[in-house]
Amino acid sequence: MIDLRSDTFTLPSKEMMETIMHAKLGDDVWEEDPTAIELEALAAKKLGKEAGLFVSSGTQGNLVANMTHLNRGDGIVLEEESHINMYEVGGIGQICGAYPFLIKGEDGLMSPSDVEAIFTRSYNVHWVEPKLLCIENTHNRGGGKIIPKSNIDILSNIAHENGGVVHIDGARIFNAAVATDMPASKIVENADSIQICLSKSLGCPIGSLVVGTEEFIHKARKNRKAVGGAMRQVGIIAAPGIYALNNMVDRLAEDHKHAKMLEKALNEIENIRVKPVDTNLVISDISSTSYTANEIGQKLSQKGIKVSIMGDHLFRMVTYFGITTEHIETVVSTLPEVFL
Repeated sequence: MIDLRSDTFTLPSKEMMETIMHAKLGDDVWEEDPTAIELEALAAKKLGKEAGLFVSSGTQGNLVANMTHLNRGDGIVLEEESHINMYEVGGIGQICGAYPFLIKGEDGLMSPSDVEAIFTRSYNVHWVEPKLLCIENTHNRGGGKIIPKSNIDILSNIAHENGGVVHIDGARIFNAAVATDMPASKIVENADSIQICLSKSLGCPIGSLVVGTEEFIHKARKNRKAVGGAMRQVGIIAAPGIYALNNMVDRLAEDHKHAKMLEKALNEIENIRVKPVDTNLVISDISSTSYTANEIGQKLSQKGIKVSIMGDHLFRMVTYFGITTEHIETVVSTLPEVFL
């Protein structure tokens, strides 16, 4: 089976498994796990921030960051199809107690004028005040779209000039870095916090990180504890993260090449519209065909290929570590058959 549903289906390499066997361990709740400490420092350095915090998942990382930035009743500005808004069980509301200002973007890209209109509203006793701007880069439902650094900088300046702070959901930020040939630290230099995921394209079995200032991470550590995210000998799952950050970033270019192969094949099929592929996500709109996404998903599954259904007429394919050129060639040759 060729599973293209998500890059969360990556399996750790032999080298990653070996790091687990040799990880130095301690109690991370007491901040004494040397492997977790090393990973957190490495992540902070890679992102150009002062400190880092290991968390169990990207959702937990975003939640802890948002809890740390926000007080109950504060406003959070989000692109309406962002992962935080659509796929994190409403944690910003039910746990943070925040009010969402939703902006309709263009494949995840928010207009500065829309963001400015929210942050520059005059004071009114009846209104929620915006405090936090969240940017997702790359943007999942935007088809892995890269949010340009120029846009991030403009939006960050708007937030900062009006008393706000900025969090980047950078679950796939290294995909953006490799595709643009720009250090991740440069892309996020104007953000106050960033969440990065280890268990997607970087190939780790578990884990994400949040980075920011030392003061921010100190507060975030307590919030992580509040939501049950503090663990003990966490070096067992942190060790693959060190390997990933040191060895698995540059190879993301291979995933991007494979995604472009899929994009080309899909664009050659009549009536399929593919979101422009920037990185490793390929989203196809088949509303102009006679098929539903579920029907295509079933037909592909029968031929040994799994895809993710994202709507009545949207399906997604994701490339990642473990998906080879031979796998992609098989998919490319199969696609025309299922649309006959």
